Amino acid sequence: MPSHYRAVLCSALGLTLVLAGCNSMNGPVGSLSDPAMTAAHAAALDSALSSPVVASFQALGGAIHLAPPVNGAVRALGALSLAQPGRDRYGALARQAQALKQVVPGFASLAATAIINDTLLGSVFTWNTTSNQYTRYSTTGGPSNGVRFFLYATAPGASTPSLPLVQVGYADLLDLSNGSTAALEILVKNVPGSVTYLDYTFTGSGNSSSFTASVTGTVTNGLAGNANKTLTFNISISGSTSSVSLHLSLSLNNPAITVQEVLTVADNGSTTTLTIDFTITRPGESVRLAGSVVISDSDGSATINITITVNGGTFASIRGTSEHPVIARAGGGQLTADEFMAMTYLFIAAADVSENVTALFEPAQRSLGF
Repeated sequence: MPSHYRAVLCSALGLTLVLAGCNSMNGPVGSLSDPAMTAAHAAALDSALSSPVVASFQALGGAIHLAPPVNGAVRALGALSLAQPGRDRYGALARQAQALKQVVPGFASLAATAIINDTLLGSVFTWNTTSNQYTRYSTTGGPSNGVRFFLYATAPGASTPSLPLVQVGYADLLDLSNGSTAALEILVKNVPGSVTYLDYTFTGSGNSSSFTASVTGTVTNGLAGNANKTLTFNISISGSTSSVSLHLSLSLNNPAITVQEVLTVADNGSTTTLTIDFTITRPGESVRLAGSVVISDSDGSATINITITVNGGTFASIRGTSEHPVIARAGGGQLTADEFMAMTYLFIAAADVSENVTALFEPAQRSLGF
């Protein structure tokens, strides 16, 4: 869950939140049919990232990159948090919106050169225990249009392989750039190459006044039958000198859960307005947050106006400042303890999976130069 949601909903569980029963909301009233099940299904979103190979790729992602960076334009795209649907994204987007006039022209040179230098194509990189980093092991054995990095067993929370080195898989970075569009595909597989745990592609293009970019792919635990967990994701961003829009889609196959979000950021020189439309859907239930967060460019203070609906009926609203949000339940009364917990776990779970997916994007970001 993005930072403004986290701040607002965590405040809702604290002593400082003002609770208000409200009968003034128009339309049908929504309710959570089973708050505990809502929380449990949301928590399942990150189950597709449970394989040791994916864990290794997440842990070692910061060390998987190519030099030199492709160009400054792609670095600017990274600053706009293209592949970061997790914590602090709204704040980062708001800050970057204030500098869009300087960022956007750089995209005119996006994909002006190949992402991977020809001299590196086909190379294999392994972990060097002396220098504690990846170094080129061989000039052959990797993909013809990219490079290969071996992945190793890692301890929880570690950013380097465990010793002695035990290979658990490999990651191929493939240069798919064509014409004015930069494209990088990353494949993460087990050692034999028989199971693909992660497959995603970054594409981007732009000119002096606008740009578009996207990250699409899947990640799976690699298990068969009912034990299989596969998360499909699609993140796209487009921008001009005055605004930027982000579209996010996450879909888990088992249990069937989807997350959809559209976020628009616009800066008029004095305030940054974030227009938010976020929906998480599980069997029989769809919870939607829609509204806006208006942030002062001078002092960072924010005004929140968000409505929460369940299956189309109004469930609650969040109004006021980010320091003192007021949550009102549709139809009057207060949210129950179970409803509070369901809402909290719902969006914390969405944040967690977003942050885990973000970690998968780090090699692409570094290879592209941001």
